Amino acid sequence: MSITEDEVFAQAVDNAGFLWCQRDGAVRDPRYDLKDLAELDGRLAAQLELLGRGGEAAWGGCAAAAEEGGAGEVFAALSLALARRDQGAIAALIARGIDAPGIARGVVSALGWAAPERVRDVLPALLGASAEEQPALRAMGIAASAARRRDPGPALREALSAEDARLRARALKALGELGFVEGLDDARRALGAEDASVRFWAAWSTALLEDGRGVDVLLEIAAGGGAFAERAAGVALRRLAPPAGARWLRGLGGAPGMERVRVAIAGVGALGDPAHVPWLIERMSAPRLARLAGGALTLITGVDLVREELEGPALEEAGPSDDSEDEDVGPDPDDGLPWPDAVAVGRWWARRRGDFVAGRRHLGGRAIDVAGLHEVLRRGRQPAREAAAIERCFLRPRLGVFEVRARGDAQRAELGG
Repeated sequence: MSITEDEVFAQAVDNAGFLWCQRDGAVRDPRYDLKDLAELDGRLAAQLELLGRGGEAAWGGCAAAAEEGGAGEVFAALSLALARRDQGAIAALIARGIDAPGIARGVVSALGWAAPERVRDVLPALLGASAEEQPALRAMGIAASAARRRDPGPALREALSAEDARLRARALKALGELGFVEGLDDARRALGAEDASVRFWAAWSTALLEDGRGVDVLLEIAAGGGAFAERAAGVALRRLAPPAGARWLRGLGGAPGMERVRVAIAGVGALGDPAHVPWLIERMSAPRLARLAGGALTLITGVDLVREELEGPALEEAGPSDDSEDEDVGPDPDDGLPWPDAVAVGRWWARRRGDFVAGRRHLGGRAIDVAGLHEVLRRGRQPAREAAAIERCFLRPRLGVFEVRARGDAQRAELGG
């Protein structure tokens, strides 16, 4: 039975939306490195190219899918609208993200993915949106500019004091991403903000661009628990010397028991001191800690648990429950991380501990220096690459944070293959 042209384009629309969703997870997935990401991007680009050749038939399917679909379908439709220079469709698709942060991810991704000439007029229009009347549009413009690692100009400076928390938080995040040290005073003023996201991103950027108050605030956020606690520890501990980091970890309190230990594990992985590996191995017997502890071990030592046959069976009661009456029904925060076999990992560490210097910070099995960070960015898995981007920013703040979520071909070109 032959397949009609409409069916081909309908399948391409589905494929593009699915591949974007796969990519959205892959940029944080420990199973992906830059080569894998570039291959996935190639498949996504091929589907977009097919749709671009399909004329009105392909566009109709894309537009219809975007009306009812999620971020992946909006990404595909906006990518095609940008290629067609269809200003009405572009505006309508961007508007979908105004009151829907999940959809806004697809919008920003499409604006970051597109060739420069396709967003030459679109980004200035978003950045020129009123911070008072259209803050979500301005926030998407700043996010897309930051994703492309391009200076948003005066729109960023103005947004740093915006009343809208979503816009202000996004502007503060962009300071660190872009290495905009000139905005440090604005970030410092936001360290005491009542809104949790504003305070976190102010501290995050301040910590990236200088030692000092930003680190202190991140440590307070980490110790207090909440949505940003693990991420705060994952940056702040990178700014501490191993002895200071160990003291903070010993005194960690505030968050409930399980949450406190998860924050500590994130902090240990960020600190990178092999002296804490035995403590991580002990945590690998607890269902809700095991995979996170294995991920921290990999961050420090570079060990591939699957390749080294250190993977074990899934432990019971791990992750959110499928029970509709269980309050813990959110996404599994450790999805993609392998289950470590604590006994096997202990034996491995007994053989390999002499390869690492306790009291010295490591990332991916290497002492942290510029050359090592560049190698992790080129060949490491995504969590390690994200860590290396942060570490490189510490060493050279004005470079900003290397975007490990950018198109794979662009990353490879910037890194030299």
